[in-house]
This record gives sequence, structure tokens and C-alpha cells, in this order.
Amino acid sequence: MHFSNIVPVALSLFASASASVYAVPPTAMRIPMRNAAADPTNPALTWHASNFTLGCSPGGCAYNFNIQGLSSQNTPGFNATCNGTSTQEDYAPCNDKGVLAKINPTPKSENWTLHVEHTWRKPGNAAFYAFGEQNVTSSTKQFKISVKDVYGVA
Repeated sequence: MHFSNIVPVALSLFASASASVYAVPPTAMRIPMRNAAADPTNPALTWHASNFTLGCSPGGCAYNFNIQGLSSQNTPGFNATCNGTSTQEDYAPCNDKGVLAKINPTPKSENWTLHVEHTWRKPGNAAFYAFGEQNVTSSTKQFKISVKDVYGVA
């Protein structure tokens, strides 16, 4: 299913828990757009991260990385630099305000889960959200993030 096939729907019980600048209004309906496994050939559904660094101290860990997403007919591309800490509870905006990131430790492991959100708007007040995540370690420098969930709100 493509973004252009979505019928605008409003007034449902869905409320977003996200505190991002693009928070979903409580009257909006979350419309699942696609399953990432359904179209693995779409280049816009794989983001490319590079120059990942992670440094830790007793007060927490700080991360920094570059991320690029290719554009498609329905999705704008982006190229952003992201940084934040393991002590933040919510997504932190990257230098492209449509891209947000956060990192969480994996229990009993040296792995971390890096979460990324890409948000964009289209005319008519439609908003679209794509989420991806990848497990990384402090020595991981380059990796791909597959988009796991995409939805729109109109």
C-alpha cells in the first residue's frame, strides 16, 4: 500500500504517547501504512547510518551519528546528524527537525538499541511517521536501519 492510497480518517480513540514536536492529536487515527517486510526493495525504507560514536561515563552515555534516508514518490529524503544521551527519556531532535533519535541499553548486554523516527507533512495537514531501530555496540561505525512501522494521520 502506498501513502497516496490512504483515505483521510479522523476522530478515533488513538492517542500518541510521543512527546515529539509532531505529536499525534488525540482525535487522530493511526493508520498502518505497510509492513516493512512487504517491500524490501523500496530504498526509502532503509536508512543509512555512519560515523556512529558512543562514549560512556558514570553519568550516562552520549551518542552521535549521521543518518541518510533516500526519497521516494511518497517519502521525502533526509540527511541529518543526531546526538543525545542515554539519560534522555524521549526522542531528541536531530539537526533536521523531522528526524528524531534515542538510544536505550539492552539489558545484560553491551548492545544498545538505537531508535529513529522520521516525520513529514503533506498539504492538507496530513502527517506521516516512519520508525526504525537497530541494535548497535560502541564499536559499530556504519549500519543500516530498516523501517519497521509507517503510518499517516489526516
